[in-house]
Amino acid sequence: MDLITALIALEIIASKFLLSYISSYRPASPYEENNPLLRLIFKKLKMQDDEWVSFFFTVLLIGICLYLLSSVYTAPAFAAMFVLAGFYTTALNLGAAHSSYFQRNNFITRRLLR
Repeated sequence: MDLITALIALEIIASKFLLSYISSYRPASPYEENNPLLRLIFKKLKMQDDEWVSFFFTVLLIGICLYLLSSVYTAPAFAAMFVLAGFYTTALNLGAAHSSYFQRNNFITRRLLR
């Protein structure tokens, strides 16, 4: 199960990298954060490109989750929850990357924007 969780962690990081990379090179107007708390934090820190900040926080969160899965939450049920959540997160990231690259909504982003 450790190998599966490590592969899922790499899959999440790779899909988030793809989303951040595609979003950072889009020709449209700059991204405006919808979350008011994050928008305030980014204004205070004077950050313009929050795609890469989101990527690095994802890497940090995945590292913390892997540490907790290997030290505190060692039951197979926790690893199974991480795998299922990882598949879901990867699907959302890849759907958002596809939508950002082709500049049109797909079935994943249409569901999220409802």
